[in-house]
Amino acid sequence: MASSTTAGLAAALLLALAPASPAETSPGDLPAAVAPAKIAGSGLNVIDLEARRAGQVSMLGMSVTATYRRDGAPFEYLVKRNVPGAILALSEAPRPPGPNGFGRVILETPDAKALGQPLAGRGAAMREVVPGVAYFITDPEGNAIEFYTPPRP
Repeated sequence: MASSTTAGLAAALLLALAPASPAETSPGDLPAAVAPAKIAGSGLNVIDLEARRAGQVSMLGMSVTATYRRDGAPFEYLVKRNVPGAILALSEAPRPPGPNGFGRVILETPDAKALGQPLAGRGAAMREVVPGVAYFITDPEGNAIEFYTPPRP
């Protein structure tokens, strides 16, 4: 339920902040060239990043499709099954022990930065996480929404 609520919040934020453009638009007045193509997956905040990565690989048969590093150490893994479908981002984040809600909804777009910039210009807080790949905005309730462009091979 939290995922559908977050997706609904993401859609509402996109509709509220998207600028009107005379160029070709998609539903919600987003430029069609950068409108989110799909929900790419979710992000899960974890306490022990390496243990969760290993568990996803050994228990669920997933593979690591990308590793993002900060100061040389991994801070996030993208994992998925070796078939087309959603990704799961595992991010190391301090939090109390026990289960938690998903950390963010991930919306796939052809150009994450180009989608985020006009929203940032209209007051949404935006931060670059992985240049050219991942940009976060925060909805009015403080939920993280990631605009994600899959890295090119």
